[in-house]
Amino acid sequence: MRAIDLDPTDIDGLTRAADAGEGAAALRLAVLSGLGLGRPQDWTEALKRLDQAVTVGHPEALVQKALLAPGGGAVDLTAWLTPPAWTVLSERPHILSLSGFVAPDICDHLIARALPHLAPAEVYDPATGLGRVERQRSNSAFAFNLETTDLVLVLLRERIARTAGLPSTGLEPSQVLRYGVGETFDWHVDWLDPDIPGQASDLAARGQRIATLLLYLNDDFEGGETAFESGGLRHRARRGDALMWANTLPQGGVDRSTRHAGLPPIRGEKWVLSQWMRPAPRV
Repeated sequence: MRAIDLDPTDIDGLTRAADAGEGAAALRLAVLSGLGLGRPQDWTEALKRLDQAVTVGHPEALVQKALLAPGGGAVDLTAWLTPPAWTVLSERPHILSLSGFVAPDICDHLIARALPHLAPAEVYDPATGLGRVERQRSNSAFAFNLETTDLVLVLLRERIARTAGLPSTGLEPSQVLRYGVGETFDWHVDWLDPDIPGQASDLAARGQRIATLLLYLNDDFEGGETAFESGGLRHRARRGDALMWANTLPQGGVDRSTRHAGLPPIRGEKWVLSQWMRPAPRV
């Protein structure tokens, strides 16, 4: 099977290649259909293109189909797109626990996808808004882009958005974070401060980070709790569980009580997927 040499957003070219038996093109169309990029969002089309890639034996398609339909047969789209039940851990800050948000195999898949791309995690430069490495944050991270996003991640992002009641188009790039022994993300907030020049321009362009979700990808470590300063919450979760909180208040404005930290593991590695959510993009 030849390597795909088309523009990954060229819908017409990808369609011709997929219909000619090019599995990589069919997989790319599955992602674009799920994201609604270059075409209306269409989950039926996304799953059809995944199956098309499976039919021609594309190895990544076979892996993704097995993850999305572990019992064989069709993908249970309703289950993926139905928000799960949650438990309220705190009213202020407003924090929810979501048990069994995804299956353990999905967690392993996300770790494997991110592992080759990890780099030192960054924080906002207060002057420029660009990323820079600081002692405050010593873990490593990888943010998925369009090229590295597969249909498993697209469905996960839609599940996150529907759980939060926010548009999937407002989700920032999903990040996988790795914390080794002693590595931490010290006390911080996720919302953007309009009084900090480097954040003000980002805030004006893309809106506030309304909510955060952490998906716990493993649990074979000690320490490494997610800690909230207000109320003293220290949270650990099982692989596949999630934690979600609101960074803004119902009446508007940011919730300053959401100051939190990723505490350092004392044994093993901690892996999480972090998802920041904003409103729909401004046009």
